[in-house]
Amino acid sequence: MEKVTRYLFYFILTAIFVNVFALILGQLSMHGEDSAADSGTFYIKISFLFNILVTFCSIYCFVAYHRNFPFIINACYVLMVALVFIASFNDLSTFASTPTLFYSPKGLGTWINFGLLYFAAETTYTERLFKFFKYVCTFLFVFNLVRIGLLGSVSDRSAALNAIRDTTVTLLWIYPFYFLDDDDKTNFTKLIKYGSIAALAFFAFAIASRSYLVIMAVIMFIKLRRDLKEGRSYFLLAMMGFLVTFAAYYVVSNLDKFGTLKDLSTVFTGRMGEDSRSSQIKEFLDQFDTRKLFKGVGPSATWNWSGDRKAPYEWLDNQYLLAIWWFGLQTCIVYFFYLVYSLFRKNPLKILRVTNAKVTIFFWILACGGFAIYVTFSSGAFYYFITLLIGFVNVNVRQVTYYQLVTEPTTDQNAYNALS
Repeated sequence: MEKVTRYLFYFILTAIFVNVFALILGQLSMHGEDSAADSGTFYIKISFLFNILVTFCSIYCFVAYHRNFPFIINACYVLMVALVFIASFNDLSTFASTPTLFYSPKGLGTWINFGLLYFAAETTYTERLFKFFKYVCTFLFVFNLVRIGLLGSVSDRSAALNAIRDTTVTLLWIYPFYFLDDDDKTNFTKLIKYGSIAALAFFAFAIASRSYLVIMAVIMFIKLRRDLKEGRSYFLLAMMGFLVTFAAYYVVSNLDKFGTLKDLSTVFTGRMGEDSRSSQIKEFLDQFDTRKLFKGVGPSATWNWSGDRKAPYEWLDNQYLLAIWWFGLQTCIVYFFYLVYSLFRKNPLKILRVTNAKVTIFFWILACGGFAIYVTFSSGAFYYFITLLIGFVNVNVRQVTYYQLVTEPTTDQNAYNALS
């Protein structure tokens, strides 16, 4: 069994590595908001092959480890896959002609791969996967900083999106889990953490995402509150706050000297009063066929959105409505319950990382409802990470090390034992 588990780990690790590799190449080749979704590129095809590997691993993990998870999670997983399959049955030929769609947000393979959560039963190997994702975050931070440094002038929002959009979204859903951890025992590690989350907030600012800036602010507040409550590094935190305030004041006062930053600020402020999401949902609901509320229209459905340059349109900035539209109301209810159950799952051992995982799940629930952009059901690295977090929260058995205190006998007691 140990040998099989080791193979599973390497299969999953390799698939995620290839996924991140495809993410980087997709970001480098992005010239428009939809260019990274081109299924004809070689790295998308390679990623597709390794997503198949994740599918086999997900099915095996469900069969092997489902007893380590609550019945509710098992039922939700089976129901989601079954309901998506039923709603997609008439469109299976579409997946046959374009296989990469099988792992798109509307593809059955994406939903099967939710089974990756069951690998969390292997706690030792899950820890190794978490370490790998941490290395991924480090690499993506460096990648984004270099890309912004090479950005130059920014005429509109698309320039920043083409430079760092997908890598930033991946970071936004992975790094906060590590930021909230309590492994920053020294002033230096604490400085690195707060500097990294500030850089991530800047990335969100660069792609002009108001919602992600709010999320980063809440994440920073949670961490700061914990650090102050535990009485750690008051002086360091005060100095960091002073330096950040001073740096912000200097940059704002001398904005003309920072060309790229000035352009990004102009783009961001231009979006402050923008609300395209409400009008989009209103247009969608006007075209929604309520007779297919439970049956769903299948993954090949489209609708007409006035805000899209290419008609017809097939997406929506609300994943719950998309699930209802594609697969029926019942599928959305099951998926929502699957997330909410994970959020309210008890944490009797008061494990901090379980709480941190729930923070990510909480914001994911909001994001699916339209709070954040560029999120959907996915076969991407960030969604595999969220899937592992759901497994980490819900696993019934955890490895816990118990220490037993043994009282050493006194000298007199030793002598008595020797005579006996």
